[in-house]
Amino acid sequence: MAQLETSWHGAPPSYLSLGLPEIHRHLPGPGLPCGALHEVLAAAHGDAPASFGFTLALMAGALQARRGPAVLVVSRQAADFGQPYGHGLRPFGLDVARLLLVRTRAGKDALWAVEETLRSDSGAAVVAGIVEHDLDLTMSRRLNLAAATAGTPLLLLRPPAATATSAATTRWRIAAAPASRDRFDAFAQWRWQVALERCRNGRPGHWTLEWDHVAYRLRLAEVVADRAPAAGARQAIRHVV
Repeated sequence: MAQLETSWHGAPPSYLSLGLPEIHRHLPGPGLPCGALHEVLAAAHGDAPASFGFTLALMAGALQARRGPAVLVVSRQAADFGQPYGHGLRPFGLDVARLLLVRTRAGKDALWAVEETLRSDSGAAVVAGIVEHDLDLTMSRRLNLAAATAGTPLLLLRPPAATATSAATTRWRIAAAPASRDRFDAFAQWRWQVALERCRNGRPGHWTLEWDHVAYRLRLAEVVADRAPAAGARQAIRHVV
């Protein structure tokens, strides 16, 4: 079963680069394995918008690197933090002309739509799903196998309380972090506290990441640069002045 879940008709493995060697060293290759299931969970209920934003960032990276549309399947009950909006997707570099949005009434319908999309000939660059309930091992194996057959990265946004064992290759836990600010004290870049909780053939890790709205890519946040000077540093500055 494990071999079936990670193979794609004998084709060599491919990866979705995150552009971050610091994270790639924790993964089994230079990026997220394509043809595999990847889980994204919010650290708490209030972090659901942040986990959704991180998922959109991964989808934007897939659209830059791969052909085909991005398919986002949203269960109506799961999207209590709001619905995708075209102008709001633009800062992520998501081309709405390449985005196919599917809304379903229940989580089981969303999972069915995700699996059918992967098994179709749509040639999707990435498939993402947002579901409100836990995922059992059998269903996660079905989704992982469908992703492996299609060679398509699958992102599944799950509730923070999800605890069941799954066949996902990676599991990411996302929390909101204070955004960086520009010289006018306005928001400059979104930031996330990102924890890689589980990685098959890899190792866990934790980073503070931010989104570059110009280059449309993730990068490590220079959080030290945003902190106020220490007391000794402030005294030294006053002395120099």
